[in-house]
This record gives sequence, C-alpha cells and structure tokens, in this order.
Amino acid sequence: MKKIVLSLAVIATLTLASCGNKNADKATTTTEQEVAVEQGDKYSVNLTESNVTWKVGHKGGVNPRYGTLTLKAGDIAIDANGLNAGSYTIDMNSIKVDRASVSADEDIAKLEGHLKSADFFNVEANSTVDFKITNVEDFDAAKHTSKIEGANKVVSGNLTILGKTVNITFPAKVTVENGKAVMDAAFVADRTEWGLVFGTTDKDSGAALNPADWAISQDMEIGIHLVADKVTE
Repeated sequence: MKKIVLSLAVIATLTLASCGNKNADKATTTTEQEVAVEQGDKYSVNLTESNVTWKVGHKGGVNPRYGTLTLKAGDIAIDANGLNAGSYTIDMNSIKVDRASVSADEDIAKLEGHLKSADFFNVEANSTVDFKITNVEDFDAAKHTSKIEGANKVVSGNLTILGKTVNITFPAKVTVENGKAVMDAAFVADRTEWGLVFGTTDKDSGAALNPADWAISQDMEIGIHLVADKVTE
C-alpha cells in the first residue's frame, strides 16, 4: 500500500502545535501496534485536494508558528462499516511557514531551513513521515469527546517521525459519498515522544529544561484534510 508523505514542517506536520489548542483534540499514544488489514474497496488519496497543517506554540504561545505540509502518496480502504485501513506519507521537504505567523522582518526561508535541520526533523536523513492505520472504531459520545464537529470515528495509527514509531489515537470525521471519501481531524501530541526535543533540553548538557523556559511548546498540533477517490478497475 502506498504511503502518504506528509511533509512535516508541521510536526510536523508530521506535524507542531498548540497555542490554546481550542480546535484540536488531545491525542493519546501507546507503543507501535499491528497495522490493519484492508477490507472492501480501495480509495487513492487525492494529492491536490488533500492537505496537512501544523502549528506550534512559540514564546509561551504569544507568537505561534504555523504552516502547511504536502501529501506525497497514500490510500485507504472502505467497506460497509466505513474506513478500516490505510496509510499516508508526509514529504518533510514540503514544510512551509505561513507568512502571517511571523514578523514582517523574519526570514521565512531561514525558519523553514531550521525546521528541516537536525534540530528538528533532520530532513536530509528522514525525508518522510509515515502514518499507518491500526484500528478504526465508531465515535461514541458516551465515552469520547471531540472538538471536531461531526466526529464519527476514532482512528488509531502508527506515526513514524525521525525513524521512531508511536501509535497515536484521535477522533475524526469521515464521510463517504459518490466514490469520494473525506477524513478531517485535528490533534495535539507531545513532540518529544518522537525525539523532537529541541528547546526542551539544555543544548550543552542535554538536561531537561523547566517548561517555563521553553521557547517552543512541547505540544504540536496537526490538522489533516484527507480526500480519497475510489479506485475503479
């Protein structure tokens, strides 16, 4: 199955985020899980219509940075119960910073370069971020909450960043109609779980810093708008 490469300046976005996280759900994480087996029809991700956004708190959330990432490839599987499997990959070289998130005199190219450097996503050695679905269950309002309007599924998947895989779970809204499937989600995760520790440890000793001293939030926020078209023989 193809992977969807989501360039992570975001994470990036794999993936970063949080300056209040008013419109994103807090994701839960665990160890790597077995990837789900495809059931039903295959849908190929539409790279033109799909997009990934990222956001990360900066200077205590006063000046959050945000931008976009590009999907490189991916597909999902849909059966009578809806979404059940799939994968996508993020092209980390596609990291973009939104001009509106930085001051007029700040060098965007320099910031994007820093995100691609070994301080963050080390794009030269890790050019992609991968997500592989491990489980999908129906959203139950009695036990689940979400800031995503119309959330109807809870998706779990192995998210690999910097070569490290962590299983992550978040609510999503998934619709399937007229041969087109759409998934929308926005979640917050702790970037240090994937080894993204820049700004949270002392550069010289490696010792953990007091959260009050972090210039960059430990949380990252990722937004996903995934559109896929049914594959016909």
